[in-house]
Amino acid sequence: MSSKRKIFVYILFAIAFLLFLYIGYKYRVKLLKIMTPIFFAVVIAYLIYPLVLWLEGKKISRTWSILIIYFVSSGVITAAIIFILPHLINNTKELMNVLPDIAMEFRDKFNVFIKNIKTSKWPPDIKESIFKEINNGTYFVERVAMDTLKNYLWGIAKTATAALDLIIAMIIAYYLIKDAKSFREGGLSLIPRKWRNGVIGCCREINVVLSNFIQGQVLTALIVGIMITIGFFIIKLKYPLILGMIAGVLNIIPYFGPVIGAIPAIAVALIDSPLKALWTAIIVLIIQQIENIFISPKIIEGRVGLHPVTTILVVLIGGEFFGIIGMLISVPIAAVLKVITKRWIEAIV
Repeated sequence: MSSKRKIFVYILFAIAFLLFLYIGYKYRVKLLKIMTPIFFAVVIAYLIYPLVLWLEGKKISRTWSILIIYFVSSGVITAAIIFILPHLINNTKELMNVLPDIAMEFRDKFNVFIKNIKTSKWPPDIKESIFKEINNGTYFVERVAMDTLKNYLWGIAKTATAALDLIIAMIIAYYLIKDAKSFREGGLSLIPRKWRNGVIGCCREINVVLSNFIQGQVLTALIVGIMITIGFFIIKLKYPLILGMIAGVLNIIPYFGPVIGAIPAIAVALIDSPLKALWTAIIVLIIQQIENIFISPKIIEGRVGLHPVTTILVVLIGGEFFGIIGMLISVPIAAVLKVITKRWIEAIV
């Protein structure tokens, strides 16, 4: 291929990629509805695939392995719904009822704090800087809190839709695992032979990255959520189930998740007493240290191959454009794009 033709092809790819990003952002709401079952299917497939391989090692066919896992999982979920969901619903209702009172109490305390700063003898430029940072922090906390609450309440209102999405996702995941070889061969048949080895290597690397992130982060979040919930029960914090669940789910978000997840619990504890808020913060901090030192290194080896600075930046970008959902999916998307870009550069150099 001539150099001019190569340049033309690269420009064409760049334009197509930018057009893809533009369309994806413009129609993100509709695309999100369409992609939700597929996203859940990929997560389910990665979570149960190790168990499928283990059952296959026990001379059980792949089809029956998947069905057995689905049956056992359904039993566990049913048991959780029977024994845990009523308490979770009660916690949620109580928390929703007292949210206005909590917000009003914090607003009164915040106004007193602002008044003390205004009446202090600090230089005007320092006061202005403090007020600017307070406004920025308040805006960020309010936006995250409202997005989280809105998504949670929307999820409750859309329970039937969510259940349907989950059923569709389980069906898609079933075929993704059962017919993985057929999908692989079908995809490769659409790729020129001279590119196939490179594509296979790229896909294998992407598979490792997604496997590390999805399996590792979900399992870590589950363990951390259980530990935090137990800790909240021990100190007799109000609404321990819902607050522990929020902390566990948000723990999936690298770096920012634990902080965002701790804010509602500390806010609720602060209404009782500053001492309980301190104990809440200590519990979250201790469990996060346990995760960083013992849990994550054992479960997530190498994570997704992104530098911490890159991870922080992509999480911020995802949160800015797509809220909490963007923060959740930004890291694996960035890791996949890194693999593709690296392989592409290696191919053309």
